[in-house]
Amino acid sequence: MQDLSAYNSFGLHVRAEDLIMIHSVEDLKKVPGGQVLILGRGSDVLFTDDYQGTVLVNDIRGLQVEECGDDYLIKAGGGLLLDGLIEDLVARNISGLENLSAIPGTVGAAPIQNVGAYGMEIGQVVESVTFYDLDRRCAGSFDKEQCEFGYRNSYFKKHPERRLFITEITLRLTREFKPKLSYHGLEGHIFETPYQLREQIIALRRKKLPDPKKVGNAGSFFKNPQVSTEKAQDLKKIYPDIPLYPQADGTVKLAAGWLIDKAGCRNITHGRAGTWESQALVIVNRGGACPHEIVALAKYIVCEVMNRFSIILEPEVRIYGARGEVSWNSL
Repeated sequence: MQDLSAYNSFGLHVRAEDLIMIHSVEDLKKVPGGQVLILGRGSDVLFTDDYQGTVLVNDIRGLQVEECGDDYLIKAGGGLLLDGLIEDLVARNISGLENLSAIPGTVGAAPIQNVGAYGMEIGQVVESVTFYDLDRRCAGSFDKEQCEFGYRNSYFKKHPERRLFITEITLRLTREFKPKLSYHGLEGHIFETPYQLREQIIALRRKKLPDPKKVGNAGSFFKNPQVSTEKAQDLKKIYPDIPLYPQADGTVKLAAGWLIDKAGCRNITHGRAGTWESQALVIVNRGGACPHEIVALAKYIVCEVMNRFSIILEPEVRIYGARGEVSWNSL
């Protein structure tokens, strides 16, 4: 059995029958049949049990920058750390990803969850995603439309039956520095360089979120719920300070962290799991936590928010049991 504590950012001491580091497509061609789980660095994963199969860890590196008219095409290996890629690009004065700075995890995992922060999602700049199909034993690629990006969602997440190992993503970034400042913590600020914006984003994250290298966590545990305009206005009458974010589809996004906080769940503890004192949306391993303690705490939070606001929170993290991904409602 192989220890997975280094491959899940909660730092849970779970194991797998085998673990294979993947450095190239050639390595993928040699992967034996049977049950497999694809991981980057496990920054959005909650294991509820030991995994009865083989874990494939994406360690495909490589970075290629091409000039394409007024844009750059960035081809990045799926095993690169996303923040490392952003740091590298900013050092070259190439902008467009700064709002995603300091998000843990790999480049290959980013499209699966369509990771986002501070008013940006990775899907906005994806040109294409290249993958290796473990069942058909061949390479393939999707353009942006085929990736079906949505809020914390994509084709890759919606179709887990297709075992697609992301080997590379191509990003289209404009040459001109156009900072994305829609997030309320950035409005009114002036940034002259990508470096300045990146430093501000990192400062914002450090102020609210724990470093997974020091405190086990998977970042935001729950998605921000989206409700009807009518529901949002009803809540506004009762809670005038509730933050509301109107969406293009007519719904209104709410801040899950605000809901959890108002439900009395900030900085609470269950066993060795708890919510973070600066951001109630984050569940942390306070040291030696077991999977069931994290699940129990998360379920408690869902109940408290439901009782207070009649809103059902859904997890953002992906949950894996002994035989693969499991649904939240089955726990």
